[in-house]
Amino acid sequence: MIEPADLVWQGGQPFARDFNDIYHAPDGAREVQRVFIAPAQVESKAATAAAEGLTLRIGELGFGTGLNFAVAAAAALKGGCRLHFISFDSRPIAANAFAEIVQRRRASWPIYADLQRAYPPLLAGWHRRTLAEGRIMLSLYWGEAGDGLADLVNRQRQPIDAWLLDGFAPSRNPAMWREGLLRQVAKLSTAGTSVATFSAAGAVRRRLEACGFNVRRVDQRPHKRESLAGTFAKAGLVRQPVTKRAAVAGAGIAGASIARHLAEQGIAVDVFDPAAAIASGASGLPAALLHPRLLGDGSPSAAWRVHAYAYSQALVRRFPGFLESGVLQAQGPNLGAEKMRRIASAYAGTGLVEALNSAQARQASGWPIGSDALRFPHSGLVEPKTLTRALLDHPLINLQLRRLVPSGTRPLALACAGAVRHCAGASFLELVEVAGQMDIVALDERPRLPVVSDGYLAPVNSGVVAGATFEHRPWPVEEATAHNLRQVEALSLPQSANPPMPKEQSMRRKTVSDSSMKAHRHRWVGRFRANRAIASDRTPIVGELAEGLAVSTAHGAMGMTTAPFAGAIVASRLTGDFPPLERDVEALVEPARFRRRQARRGYRLGASA
Repeated sequence: MIEPADLVWQGGQPFARDFNDIYHAPDGAREVQRVFIAPAQVESKAATAAAEGLTLRIGELGFGTGLNFAVAAAAALKGGCRLHFISFDSRPIAANAFAEIVQRRRASWPIYADLQRAYPPLLAGWHRRTLAEGRIMLSLYWGEAGDGLADLVNRQRQPIDAWLLDGFAPSRNPAMWREGLLRQVAKLSTAGTSVATFSAAGAVRRRLEACGFNVRRVDQRPHKRESLAGTFAKAGLVRQPVTKRAAVAGAGIAGASIARHLAEQGIAVDVFDPAAAIASGASGLPAALLHPRLLGDGSPSAAWRVHAYAYSQALVRRFPGFLESGVLQAQGPNLGAEKMRRIASAYAGTGLVEALNSAQARQASGWPIGSDALRFPHSGLVEPKTLTRALLDHPLINLQLRRLVPSGTRPLALACAGAVRHCAGASFLELVEVAGQMDIVALDERPRLPVVSDGYLAPVNSGVVAGATFEHRPWPVEEATAHNLRQVEALSLPQSANPPMPKEQSMRRKTVSDSSMKAHRHRWVGRFRANRAIASDRTPIVGELAEGLAVSTAHGAMGMTTAPFAGAIVASRLTGDFPPLERDVEALVEPARFRRRQARRGYRLGASA
């Protein structure tokens, strides 16, 4: 967790006690217009971007209350262009304090309502959100601007069109105005990139000029004497052409997520699938959970899970097919008491998870849980087919069922689960397909919200979905049903009375006794089976395989949590924007990791050169 801003209200205006400075003047929006938007030529740049079918990219130092963003977003929407707004803040405002800002501003600036629904938790690193029905992309870096800019310089292939330098005054926040940091700003600029800053300090002007900007003074009387604005005078970062059309192989949640992200960036997308309907594989489940199974160890794996979860739950709120019911994760074989405490501590204050004792868990769930638990208030139930259909419902997406991707199509994103390894350029990927089954059971009573332990129970209609098996070799369906029905029993018993059972012993018990289920009378309704793609290291495979060829697969049992985030990563690579995760986390999921390992120990799981 990152330390939030120490914000108070003075005379109706937000004030940062940690920097002893105001966020903006009482006439905030007008100040933004005269100090930043007009001198940085944002409106004319928006008109040019719209005319040329480009995305306007604005960089900002100091996100603060989001007012610069709100005014810039309004200008972009009025000008008819797409906007990617990239901002940095070392002391972001906490969500509860930001909610008060939203209440004061949403009437004048409607984008604040979108922003509140998608506002990132206080987790260090990158956060990306899509707003205004996908026309605006917001990338926020919570942490030191120098660190974020250094990462951006290494991975951003498209230049920034305008910079809004809005850190607190140099005397109160000198780190924001170092020449080394401003040189990073210059490296991300191109000829004609504009810059505007509230500060008129001579040191700021000289440092900007040393970095290649032609700087002028802007008269700000009677509000203050002057501010600074300028234009980058060097060639700088060359704008990369962006494809007008791309293809996606796979019409499940992974492929639909990629297609939607690309379409919202103005790229026409052909989605191919040999099946007769969308979501024909694991994405066709009658119900699934958007739930992260967090780690609290500070590892790249932990960062991957929590950032994927934060992104995906914010994204799917925009679409039908998601019910934000909350999810309860009880102690079990995969979550002992110590691990639970570690997770609760690691993410305390983020709003993502809260620890409950057993009595609180029973009250929250209406279910006889006999252990402490973690509650994830923003998790919930997904109807995968409904969500997939909604993601694909865009005028720039052309769905082509019963068709394979024509040979040689580029750019292409492979999102067809285990079948990706049979595609040219992907044979080295180490993954297998693992069968799984969920069962639908009618109960006389059921939990109020999904309950997760070794398996899970999720209330749907008048019953529950129980599951799911993990079958390296397919089980007989009745064995799988027996296993899933035992989840109803296991999640209804005190932890001390429910010792973990070895997987093989559990698998071989083919029946469930009447006495074991007497607490909850049940009637079996049906089952659903599908294969899930799993990588050799149990981590999704997301990123570039080669120039113009990308992949999103091996999402396993957490596909609803990781596939939407993977869609943003793959789309970013195809449009020239940086992927919204830090480099060590990107390395964790990128396909090239298998090449590195195979150079040491050879191929596994049938992978080949």
